[in-house]
Amino acid sequence: MPKILVTRRTFSVALAALRASGADVVIWEDHESPSQEDLIKAVADVHGLYAHITNQVNAEVMDAAPNLKVIAEFGVGYDNIDIIAANERGIAVCNTPGILSESTADEAFTLLASMARRTNDLSAMVKRGEWGDFDPLSYLANDIHHKTIGIVGMGKIGSEMAKRAKGFSMNVLYFNRNKRDEEFGASYVDSLEELLERSDYVSLHNPLTPETMNMMSTVQFKLMKKSAILINTTRGAVVDQDALYLALKSGELAGAALDVTVPEPIPADHPLLTLDNCLIMPHVASATVDTRMKMAMMSVENVLACVSGDWPPYCVNQAAIAGNARIKGVYNC
Repeated sequence: MPKILVTRRTFSVALAALRASGADVVIWEDHESPSQEDLIKAVADVHGLYAHITNQVNAEVMDAAPNLKVIAEFGVGYDNIDIIAANERGIAVCNTPGILSESTADEAFTLLASMARRTNDLSAMVKRGEWGDFDPLSYLANDIHHKTIGIVGMGKIGSEMAKRAKGFSMNVLYFNRNKRDEEFGASYVDSLEELLERSDYVSLHNPLTPETMNMMSTVQFKLMKKSAILINTTRGAVVDQDALYLALKSGELAGAALDVTVPEPIPADHPLLTLDNCLIMPHVASATVDTRMKMAMMSVENVLACVSGDWPPYCVNQAAIAGNARIKGVYNC
């Protein structure tokens, strides 16, 4: 009987589907994610690992699980998984592509609109009882329509963000590793520097890689307009948070909205939380009932396919492990 470890609680329908397969399903029930030490102990006899972004699935974890066939990530990004180690060990790594693109773009544009129209700090001001008499020069915010948005990373989420921006009559620029066919009226720029200099709003949708670590830092903030607003819904480590704090505090940058931080959760005493021009959300871009349910069921598909001997439908490293002698005869291919 295959054993599957699910590292966080999941929807009852997803859990029922896992158990209906006849697998021995173990759910990590604690309020907090398993520590690295706990994870290493918990995977000792598992065949499938249904993992989450808070789990660092490295070589040590994989070596502690000699029966492990699949690591199914609940999400699109899998930078928490050592893909090279998985390739070397013939372990399938899966994700949930495409399904959360629209919800994430909804969140990113919501953050943009909230910062542009000062929903965050003006609402807080009203709650403090500081709403004064009418003054035509008070509480001024910024327009969204006809402004320029720069999208960094024109993948599925970036494309959805461009679609929403065009709906608000924005001028859309994008910078990507490769130029794509023009989509939704977006215009390609040759460099990140040009995009930063021309944009009123910058929205980050690129993956986290060694090259993009702290991609947005002091030099980049100096290139941006003082009136510009930064939106990050990709990974916290793409932004140098210390440099961001200084840029926001000094007025070098007008505002920022972050759905992701380093670490997560961000400490309650972090300097960014003292700023009215910084809005921080608890990594919830995909957190809608519909989207999270679909993600859960895709993760179930990945795990069940693999432990039964088939290639999982959303495998990101199939080409890399298909010739691995260790898995010869494991998958029906």
